[in-house]
Amino acid sequence: MAGYTNKVKLTLWVSVVYVLSLICYVPALLEQNGIIIPNGLLYLKYLYVCIPAMAAIFLLICEQDIRLYFTRMFSGKITIKYILTGVICMAAGIFGSYCYSFLVKTDVFKNTYSTVISLLTSCIYLLITAFVEEIAWRGFLLERLPFKKIKSVLFVGAVWAVWHIPMWIIRNSLGMEQIVCLCIWTLLVSVVLGITYYQCRNVLLTAIMHAAFNICYLAPAQYNIAVLAIIIFAGTLLYKKSDKKFLA
Repeated sequence: MAGYTNKVKLTLWVSVVYVLSLICYVPALLEQNGIIIPNGLLYLKYLYVCIPAMAAIFLLICEQDIRLYFTRMFSGKITIKYILTGVICMAAGIFGSYCYSFLVKTDVFKNTYSTVISLLTSCIYLLITAFVEEIAWRGFLLERLPFKKIKSVLFVGAVWAVWHIPMWIIRNSLGMEQIVCLCIWTLLVSVVLGITYYQCRNVLLTAIMHAAFNICYLAPAQYNIAVLAIIIFAGTLLYKKSDKKFLA
C-alpha cells in the first residue's frame, strides 16, 4: 500500500511539474504570437528551472521528510575516483567540441565564450541551475522510484528530457529533428548522472558534472551523442571486466 501511495505521489509530482513549468513559458509564447504581455510576466520563464525543486521541497515539507532527504542526497563522499570520472567527461566534451570546430572550420568555444568573464559568468550560472535541477531529478525523483536502478535511471532521463521540450520549442525555436536529438542527448546525460549518483550519493557531484556537460559539450547534439555514447560504452566494459555491478 505504501508503494502504491508513493507511485501516486510521484505521478502527481511529475504532472504538477510539467504543468507549472509549461505555464512559465506561456507569456513568452503569447508574446511570440503578437499578444502584448506585461514585462513582469515574461520573467516567469526564469522560474522554469526552479519548478521541479520547489515542487519536491513542497512535497517533502508536507511529508515532514525534508531533513532526511537532504541528508541522504549529500551523504556520499566525493572521492578522487569520482572527480576523475568528471574530468574524463569534461575532457571528452572539450575534445569533441574542438574536433567539430576543426571539421566545420569555426571555433565553438570562442563563439560561445567570447571573453574570460563570459566564461566565468556562464560557469557560475550553469552550476547554480544544475544544482537546483539535481536536487529535484536525482536527489528527489531518482531516490524515490521503486524500480530497479537501471530502469529508474532511464525513467528519470525520459521524464527529464520531456520536461525540457517547452524550453526548446518556445525559447530556442527548435525543430522536431533537433528536439529528438536533444532528447537522446538528455537521456544519455541522465544515465551518466544517475549512475554517478547511485555510486556517490551526493548531488553536489552530479551538479558539477551536469554543469560540465552544459559548458564543455558545445557541438551539435548528434556529435555530443556519439562522444557520450562512446564514454558510456567504454565505462560499461571497464566495469564488466572488474566484475563490479554498479547498477545491481
